[in-house]
This record gives sequence, C-alpha cells and structure tokens, in this order.
Amino acid sequence: MAPQKIPPKTSLPKSNPSKLSTPSKLNVQPVRPSSIPNQNIIFFDTGPIISLVISRMSFILPELKKQYGGHFYITPAVKLELIDRPLTMNRYKFEALQCLKLLNDGVIELYEDVPVNTVNQLISLANTSFLSGTKNLEVLQQGEVESVACALKAGAQAVVVDERALRLFIEDSDGLRKLLTSRFEKEITPNQGNINAFSSKFKGMILLRSIELVCTAYKLHLYDGYAPPKRDGKAVLLDALLWAVKSNGCAVNEEEIEEMKAYLLRL
Repeated sequence: MAPQKIPPKTSLPKSNPSKLSTPSKLNVQPVRPSSIPNQNIIFFDTGPIISLVISRMSFILPELKKQYGGHFYITPAVKLELIDRPLTMNRYKFEALQCLKLLNDGVIELYEDVPVNTVNQLISLANTSFLSGTKNLEVLQQGEVESVACALKAGAQAVVVDERALRLFIEDSDGLRKLLTSRFEKEITPNQGNINAFSSKFKGMILLRSIELVCTAYKLHLYDGYAPPKRDGKAVLLDALLWAVKSNGCAVNEEEIEEMKAYLLRL
C-alpha cells in the first residue's frame, strides 16, 4: 500500500480566525498536553528562519506575529545553530545578524525552560529507530527535537520545521525509511517500537514549514506590489515566492507547490 499523502497547508493555525483562516481540510486540532492550555505559541526550528532570511523574506515575520497575536519561540539549541555559531564564520555572519535582529526586536523570543530529560529521551529514541546494518542512523538533530519537546511542554499550537525527516518521522515513518534507503543507498531496518514510542508523543501536532508562512503572508497581502503588471502577474509572483523557499532549504515537492499556487490563485 502506498504511504498516505500528506496534504500541503496554506496558513498558520487559527489564533485570530478573522485574519488567519485555514481551509477546512487542514483544520487539524493542535495537541495541548501542557497545564497551560490555549497559549498562542509557535516554535521555530532553525531551517525555516534561515530559509526566509536567505530568500530575503524575513520581513514577513513581524507582521505574521502581529496578526497571530501570540509568541514565536526558538530554543537555546536553535539559537546556537541560527545565531551563535554562524557569528563565528564570516560567510554566514550577515544572515546570523539578521536573525539576531529578529531576536533583539522581539519578533522571535528565546524559550529557556527546556525539558532536558525529555529532549535526551527523544533524541535517544529517534536516533536508535533506523539501522543501516548494525549502525544506528542519526536521523534528527538537537534543535528540531528541542523544538518539539518544548512545544509539548508549553502547549504550543504548532512547530515550524523545514526538514523532511521530522515530519515523516511523526506522520509517515515508512516514508522516512524509504527516504533514508535512497539517501544511503542501503537497506534500512526500522525499530518499530522506538518509532512508535517517539511518534505517539506528537499525534495531532501541527507541523508547518517556511512555505506555509509564505502562503499565509501572501493571503495577508504582504507581497502586494511585487507582482509584475501583466495578466499572469500573480502566478509569476507565486512561482517566485514558493520556489525561493524550496531552493533555500524548505522540503517541498513540485506537486505541493502547484497545489498551493492553484489554491492561492483562487482567492
């Protein structure tokens, strides 16, 4: 049986329904296991912010946060990957400074109450879930695991992550096995018990990508003025936006891009 297709999303979870609407087929209820429910919180992994910065679209984040009416958090591990480490390398310093400005301006905020034991347990589960021969594969990184662990603790509505691995791990583990098999050109053996133990903690969690943020920004008219004055100007703009984030690290395929483009052109 073919793995179930994961539908593309085109907006943020509902916080202010009048401004951030979601198509009904994507209106998934978020998991809220924390003792502080109804928090308008979204956690960001490193990749989506980098995708937006490199694509010269980080300007959408302040307005998205304003419209959402909540908090955009990063964890210490994400800050290390996004700001602290790149600031030591000339090649990446300006991107790091742009991210630091987002932090200093309060657009993104640092969430420091990290459940360290939970993070360590999740990393151990994730990175002993797939074997190449007798060797465990390191499937997930500290930043993305810290993000989802903190999201659970804080009762967040969603996590924004551009890497394909985490999304597949939670939603389609056999798809991840096939991806790893293709990547390593070797047969990969899953440890189904560990996979189930990891993924069961995140059932129903909304996982977004930078491309969904771009779609939301388009719906909020944040790109008005960029479309060329021609009959198919909006289509040209959408191609430019969606392919930019794909080219800069967002895991999205061409079919998803075409679906998103078709949906947005109908608005």
